[in-house]
Amino acid sequence: MPRGIGRVARHRARLQDLPGLEERPLEAYPEGVAYIETIPPDAAEGALRAEYDKALGRAGRVWNILRIMSPNPGVLKASMALYMEAMHGPSPLSRAQREMLAVVVSKANHCHY
Repeated sequence: MPRGIGRVARHRARLQDLPGLEERPLEAYPEGVAYIETIPPDAAEGALRAEYDKALGRAGRVWNILRIMSPNPGVLKASMALYMEAMHGPSPLSRAQREMLAVVVSKANHCHY
């Protein structure tokens, strides 16, 4: 069984009774990763539009890591506040050390970003 498929099947079993969730064949999930419907920048409104605009100001684009939180703009805003404090706030670690730790954790978690 490919890595992650069992985890997806367990989550699907818990989520199957929630309304509005479209059932997809397991093959539709690359490497067993669940699919989340995201809101593209050109369709964003309100609080999500504000968070996307901040992202565009910082990076010139809206990265997928932000888009994945688009169904819940409050979570996106809180996540960005945590990130900004962790990466740019006062710390005994240098900015380079913090970036290095972020890269190591992402690699350990098999992240592609």
